[in-house]
Amino acid sequence: MSQGGWHVIRCIAFDFGGTLAPRHSKAVDPDAIVVLSLLRSRGYRLVLASNTLPHQDRRAALVQAGADRFFAALIQSHQLGFAKPQPQFYEAVEEAATVDSPGQILFVGNNITKDVAMPIEYGMRAVLLRSEPPAPCERLPAGALLLSTLHELPGLLDHLETGC
Repeated sequence: MSQGGWHVIRCIAFDFGGTLAPRHSKAVDPDAIVVLSLLRSRGYRLVLASNTLPHQDRRAALVQAGADRFFAALIQSHQLGFAKPQPQFYEAVEEAATVDSPGQILFVGNNITKDVAMPIEYGMRAVLLRSEPPAPCERLPAGALLLSTLHELPGLLDHLETGC
């Protein structure tokens, strides 16, 4: 097993705002489409895992961008009745991932607590996506990785899977 089991990633769960869409935007970043397409073509199961309000259904933005076809499931808090960082949210992600264990899920997002620390606590792997490093008062949890752009994700997965 290479790099602490990273090679067994089967599902990637993505946050929406600040990850697939620029912060405070309702539209999917066109550059994210390229990454989603590549990851899907490599056989990863993709899940959207987003905190939402009823007026923030992410499906419309995904359809408009042509990105809906890449996702096997959409986990939106307004539909579930609970949100990140509640444990039930991560249970719903694991169920949608259809994997043998939460360690086969990579959670990608821009919030250290909701997208990194809690998924790791639940047994998932996690990547913090930030163009700037965490602030001095923030602490990247052990086992988490940091990427500055989504375009780095396929290369990171290649590196972790091969150990090269």
